[in-house]
Amino acid sequence: MAEAGVKLHVVSWTAVGLVLLGVVGQPRRAHATLGDFEQRLRRAVDDARDELREEGERIEREAEARREQLDTVRAACGELAGELVARRLAIAGKQRALAALRRRREQLWAERTAWQEEAGEIALICGEVQRELGQLGETLPVSESRREQDGALSRLAGALEEGAAEEMAAVAVGLIESFLDEARTNAVYASDVIDPAGRRREARLLRVGQSFFAYHIPGTSEAAIAISAPYEESGFRWLDELPEKTNRLLVGAIAEGAGSGDPVWLPVDVTGQITATTSLSARGLWDRLRSGGVVMIPLAFVALCLAVLIAEKFVVLVREGRHSLRFCDRVLGLCSEGEFAEAAVLAERTRGVLSRALTACLAHRERPPAILDDAIQETLLHEFPKLERFLPSIRMLSAVAPMLGLLGTVTGIIATFDVITVVGSGRPRLMAGGISEALITTATGLAIAIPGLLAHSVLSGKVDGIIADTERFAATVSNLVKQHQHKVANGRDRKSEIDGTVG
Repeated sequence: MAEAGVKLHVVSWTAVGLVLLGVVGQPRRAHATLGDFEQRLRRAVDDARDELREEGERIEREAEARREQLDTVRAACGELAGELVARRLAIAGKQRALAALRRRREQLWAERTAWQEEAGEIALICGEVQRELGQLGETLPVSESRREQDGALSRLAGALEEGAAEEMAAVAVGLIESFLDEARTNAVYASDVIDPAGRRREARLLRVGQSFFAYHIPGTSEAAIAISAPYEESGFRWLDELPEKTNRLLVGAIAEGAGSGDPVWLPVDVTGQITATTSLSARGLWDRLRSGGVVMIPLAFVALCLAVLIAEKFVVLVREGRHSLRFCDRVLGLCSEGEFAEAAVLAERTRGVLSRALTACLAHRERPPAILDDAIQETLLHEFPKLERFLPSIRMLSAVAPMLGLLGTVTGIIATFDVITVVGSGRPRLMAGGISEALITTATGLAIAIPGLLAHSVLSGKVDGIIADTERFAATVSNLVKQHQHKVANGRDRKSEIDGTVG
């Protein structure tokens, strides 16, 4: 409407302007009259009115069109507003559904985590069942259902590898039920056995729970019972050295079968503590040493070296220290009488450190005392290191042996704890190997070190005694030689004085 008013105002002023231009622009004519002017003015005004009316109609039409357009826009805005409200409501519903889905997802994740934990626990339990029952099957004689049990153990191992929790749980429960059925039932069945002589025989076996196993060779009187043997790979062995009465009872019980209603007396060891004759007390020295493990190799090398050095040192000391008080008394007696030449011959004929020291001393009996003492000292410096050779090595090897034994102890304890980590602390027989290794190596190291230290002490004392005797007798002979030299020198001086006096 404001735009239409502006256009009407412009048209009005345009008409007035045209009229004025018509009045002003006309040349002054003398013949123009006022009537013509008014007539033209009216026409101009009428024309302006027509134009204004037409312009007003046009503006009215445009305003109507604008109103219709505005109504259309308002209707469209109303529709859009309704659609926007509907969409907002839909979005709110979607958000509520999304929140519910998120809560459900969190719940499913929690259930999945709990299921995974339970599946892991099931896998651990089934793995423990597989190990325990597998070891039990290996340490027991063959039963009538051992083939099915081995197959179930194989399926359980496959299920553990694949992570099939339901299958492994079912197989483990079946295995446990199978072993429990064996533990509370008796059976007589046919199977192959390895007799004590190492021969495979067809036999009939008697099983009383899982505490007693026995077999009988059909057509013979041979029978045997299974007895614990922890040092053998199977964990048991067949004992056929049975009293005649026990053998007869076993043969009768196996022949009658498990269905017999009469009671049968059997030598059942329900504790499982009776072992075979291959116990530690009956084992040989080589078996004991072999059970010590790899550390026994350096211990054997140390023992061999120590024995060789001790033997060599003992022979050397016996040879070098072979002299007697009679020999020393004879040499000292000859030296006291001045028979140094005979004493030197006697010393040369005798072997040993002492004889060589006395020989060196008597060989320099004509030399000055300082040279004589130097010769004796030089001989002693050459002889004493030979006597003390290998003594430090014997002491060192004697000290190394218990250290190696301690090393074997540590490795044995480590092996024991490894076994405890795998099978737990409820299987003491499986841990006995590591403990035996620890104790055997320690005992071996001490058994090597104690004689080595004693031998070192005895040999050191022997060396010290030889050195002390050599120094003592060498000093005595040296003093006798010096006294003889002094007497000879005094005799020469007197002779010279007498000769001078006579002259």
